[in-house]
Amino acid sequence: MTRPYTVPGDVFSELATGAGGRRAMQFLAKAERSKHLLLVRNVVVTAERMGHERAWELAEAYDLLAGLQKDAPEAVEAVLTYPSVGTWAIRMLLRVLPSKTGGPLSFAYLPGLALAAAIRAGATTTLEVTVPNGRLVLPSLGVARVYGVPRRTTTRVTVSTHADGAQLWSGGMSASVPGNPEHYAEGWMGLRRLSTTHRNETFHVLLDDIDPFRLPEGWPASRQRPGTVQQWQQALTEAWVLLKDHHPWYAEEVLGGVTTFVPLSRPAGRPTSATSRYAFGAFAGSLPPNGRMLASLLSHEVQHSKLWALLDLIPLTEAHDHVDRPLWYAPWREDPRPLMALLQGAYAHLAVAAFWRVQRFLDQGEEALHAHAEYARWRQHTIDVIETLRVCGMLTPAGDAFVSGMATAIDGWRDDDVPFAAARRAHEAALEHQKRWAERNI
Repeated sequence: MTRPYTVPGDVFSELATGAGGRRAMQFLAKAERSKHLLLVRNVVVTAERMGHERAWELAEAYDLLAGLQKDAPEAVEAVLTYPSVGTWAIRMLLRVLPSKTGGPLSFAYLPGLALAAAIRAGATTTLEVTVPNGRLVLPSLGVARVYGVPRRTTTRVTVSTHADGAQLWSGGMSASVPGNPEHYAEGWMGLRRLSTTHRNETFHVLLDDIDPFRLPEGWPASRQRPGTVQQWQQALTEAWVLLKDHHPWYAEEVLGGVTTFVPLSRPAGRPTSATSRYAFGAFAGSLPPNGRMLASLLSHEVQHSKLWALLDLIPLTEAHDHVDRPLWYAPWREDPRPLMALLQGAYAHLAVAAFWRVQRFLDQGEEALHAHAEYARWRQHTIDVIETLRVCGMLTPAGDAFVSGMATAIDGWRDDDVPFAAARRAHEAALEHQKRWAERNI
């Protein structure tokens, strides 16, 4: 029997200050792995208990995955911890199975997961899968399609894995999966990998622009062109140098907590980013203009990832009726926000302020003034929201301790000097946001 996770006191205290480092990320990643295991198992058991007509497909795939675990644990680990597995499992449990419906895409995901593990392990096995449009999703690897299958139809596809990949057959047509997902094969579309090394430490991520369960809360972009992939690579290279040289704490956390980039469309031409509670390890964002912006977005989003993972282990807010829950002003949004969103935003902007606190002394000219203004603005906003959290009366004892840690961290920055021009710019931006918010919501 698996023992419940207990968050070490020093890890909790470090996380509360907005930090955490590599040890905290490793602990949270391990806990999220266990959550994925429970979710996947729960999907299989729930389908069986309901007597769902396709429960046997899930059970067969789960048995294959369990068998591979004995001989190729690293391969199974790689697919089970893939971020989209969490969003798929939650969707199955909350939407697909309760409705007793759901297309083959949802039910083919677990067989695809097991086959992806078999391909990674170089194992020899055969499995039949019902797929839509002849397309089989192999999480963490890519998508294989048997051409010739009519669109908007489902078909049975036989998949045989071997030491060099896999082969798919359906109705006399076939497709191949290469052993290296970045290589070409007929009917294959693989994930691309971004990689960069600085100060003897390599950071690599998968660029996921094809998994149907990637970050559904965002605006997932379509397949990235080769030139755009190169732009992602350039931004990553610049960001990694900046993080390693000047923001080493966040470099450690990004290294331990980000495994996948999910490209997003850019609404209204503005850079955007997102994190899902159910997709630990995934950073979703629009293509940033440079590495400096990407480093800032990564520092921001890894905070959300840490806090969501911690909230899976420790409740920080009291449960309350969702109908009557109070809403608050959040200086980073145009709409009133509930308590949990306020806590998430404050924690994320603690990292934003920390990033610009260092960055303002690295930039020059107008960029330096902008960095000073960003620091002044988000320092004050975060102080204000933390105070709201401290007096709201809706935190658990652990939540009180956590927010107190946040307050202690940012209180040490109150005496930091900011140029008058930057302070004025920050003040004007804050007033403008409050005006827009009031016009919209009051």
